[in-house]
Amino acid sequence: MTKHVARLYIASVSLLGFFLAWAGIAAHPWPQSQSGGGSAQALVQYQQRLQVDASLVRQLAASGRLQTAAPRVRVVTLPPLTTTRTS
Repeated sequence: MTKHVARLYIASVSLLGFFLAWAGIAAHPWPQSQSGGGSAQALVQYQQRLQVDASLVRQLAASGRLQTAAPRVRVVTLPPLTTTRTS
C-alpha cells in the first residue's frame, strides 16, 4: 500500500469520526438537569404575566389610547465617496 492511499484512508476515517461526533453531540444524548418544580412554577408565573399584559394591551387598544404610529422615514444624502491616490 502506498503512502498516498494510507493518507486518504486516514483522512476519510478522521472526517467520518468528526461528523459522527458532531451528530452525537447535536443529538443531546445526556439527560437534562431539572431543578424540581421551580422551573415549572416560573413558567406558570410567566404565562400569567403575559396574559395580564395582553389584557392590558387589549384594553388600551379598545379605549383608543394605544396608537400604532408608522416609523418616520428620514432621507439622508451622503457626500460622494472619493478615493485618493498617494504615491
